[in-house]
Amino acid sequence: MAKPREQLLFFRGIYEFEDPSGGLLAARVPQVGTADLFRDTVVLVRPNQCAMFVYEGKIAEILGEGTHRLENRNIPILTRLAGWKLSFQSPLRCDLWFFATNVFPARRWGTSHPVIHKFRSVGTVPIRAYGNLTVVLKDPETFYLNLVGSRTSYDITDLEAYLQGHILELLPQALQVVENITELNVLQDEVSQRLEELLKPVAERDGLEIRDIQVLSLLPSQEVLEALSAKTAMNLIGDKREYLLYKAANSLEGWEGSGSDPMQMMMGLMLGKGLFNMDYHEKERKALEPANRVTCTACSHPTEPGHRFCPNCGKEVNP
Repeated sequence: MAKPREQLLFFRGIYEFEDPSGGLLAARVPQVGTADLFRDTVVLVRPNQCAMFVYEGKIAEILGEGTHRLENRNIPILTRLAGWKLSFQSPLRCDLWFFATNVFPARRWGTSHPVIHKFRSVGTVPIRAYGNLTVVLKDPETFYLNLVGSRTSYDITDLEAYLQGHILELLPQALQVVENITELNVLQDEVSQRLEELLKPVAERDGLEIRDIQVLSLLPSQEVLEALSAKTAMNLIGDKREYLLYKAANSLEGWEGSGSDPMQMMMGLMLGKGLFNMDYHEKERKALEPANRVTCTACSHPTEPGHRFCPNCGKEVNP
């Protein structure tokens, strides 16, 4: 019978909370059962922490940082709810929660799937985004009532998953500041500011403060990126036909020893042959045209040398 007595004497002493991982926002002490509060029981609240008593589902007292020796006069709400006076023999049993009020910086967020945004120049494009944000627990009572529930602890990773859902919902509205896809990365700061404006009221309803949202990357889908790269390359080369020949030549160079599909090679050969033939016939046609052929100014029909009137419209040709 000595062991339970030693355990009882231990819990009469000090209640405190340490988090070596640094990732807990809230934790109940002890995790199983209730806290037995005697007269002169000490609750040690460290810097960037606060403690809260919950009696029969009702929030009673919130203690700030410091060393609190419990007496009836310094926890009046709890003793009134319980109808109990602290003594050395009979404990007052309730839930004791500790909350971390320090800053949690550079917490990562990202879109689990693309969001659709309509650009003025190219229409609707799927966009992926990721970045960082800073979160602080400002109102432990609201946070406990809205998010903690019946858990014994609440981790920062749980909060990240909760916030990412809201970010995914609000990001399409924040992207409205971007009208052209070419401005997507230039306007990242403006998207960050708009997203922070939208997310702050949502977080405040749950007792949280959001600071310094950073959008580190805004990327369209891989297909859109490849199309933009192709458009840039074509603009640099200057001629669509020459660009297609360039692409066909590159595909043939990479085919040898790469295990590529023979059908793709055949299509590349056919494309190159067709383009070469088109280019050859165009040059041949221009070479066979008489140098002194005249074009009708009325209907633009070519007229053979020596003809005074257009064979198409009958009007006089002005050489």
